[in-house]
Amino acid sequence: MSRFQRHGPDKLQKFFLYLIVADWLLLAGVALVLDSLTFVHGSAIALLVVAYNVLLMKLCLVRARRASDGYLLYPVVFAGLISFLLLGYVFFIR
Repeated sequence: MSRFQRHGPDKLQKFFLYLIVADWLLLAGVALVLDSLTFVHGSAIALLVVAYNVLLMKLCLVRARRASDGYLLYPVVFAGLISFLLLGYVFFIR
């Protein structure tokens, strides 16, 4: 029997990379419009971004452990830290 060898990343890997890019675009968009939002809207959006990043980190940990894609951890963890900084900015500084 011949074994099938996949050349290149699978579709789930590509979708996961698109989720990471969407996360960075979402963080940039929130950071740009955060000053023009009210406190209630800003805190709701910041909490939703933090929730998205927590879910993405959990998914990333499962994916990196399973497929040995450890390089994916760095942009996701860094985006998670930025989202917590945005949340702290909304609640403490603004």
